[in-house]
Amino acid sequence: MKTLLKISASLFLILASLQIIAQDCEPFIVVNKGAIMEMSSYDKKDKLTGSTVQTVKEIKTTGNKTEWTIGTVSKDAKGKEVSSGDLNMSCEDGIFKMDMKNFIDEETMKSFEGMEVTMDATDLDYPAVLAPGQTLKDGNITMKVTSQGIPVMTLVVRVFDRKVEAIEDVTTPAGTFSCYKMSSTIETKTMFTVVAKSTDWIARKVGTVRSETFDKSGNLTGYTVLTAIN
Repeated sequence: MKTLLKISASLFLILASLQIIAQDCEPFIVVNKGAIMEMSSYDKKDKLTGSTVQTVKEIKTTGNKTEWTIGTVSKDAKGKEVSSGDLNMSCEDGIFKMDMKNFIDEETMKSFEGMEVTMDATDLDYPAVLAPGQTLKDGNITMKVTSQGIPVMTLVVRVFDRKVEAIEDVTTPAGTFSCYKMSSTIETKTMFTVVAKSTDWIARKVGTVRSETFDKSGNLTGYTVLTAIN
């Protein structure tokens, strides 16, 4: 369950970080270079479990492709830094792509230092235009870890049943935003399989302002909200 929560948090962080400059990219999740966003996460009983600060570090455009690097710093409920790293995404030919490698957190990668790690992924696509009722393509990643040719672990993450549910207003400490409500299912396989549901509210020119995670029975397990944007 700990790995699943990290993956769900990563999904929120990535969606909240997306920056689109080109007119043919997602116009509803725009931030500027140097922008800083702060998110806070809570459990189902509204108890703070951690927070994350993201900064748009770099924007690179080559031809019709634009790539972004987002620096992230995650802290626990007491404000102590627990991890940091970069998120990567790109936009090309009107399709914004989230690198599924972002779903593998830095802490997990550090635990495999000195081993052979291979990844095979299909990015999450976000077309230029979204509308209620629209379904989106699946995303997945398979990571295999070996040591001196001996298999150590295989991790598979799949994001599917992606759908734009509605357009709704959402209020957070950062303000009130008109959002696209999007749902998806996240399946994580290691030694066992864990399935969860996710609902995200994404605003134009802002990003994800709220994200909720549910277990396979539909019970809320936690949520994250945008608390500040500068």
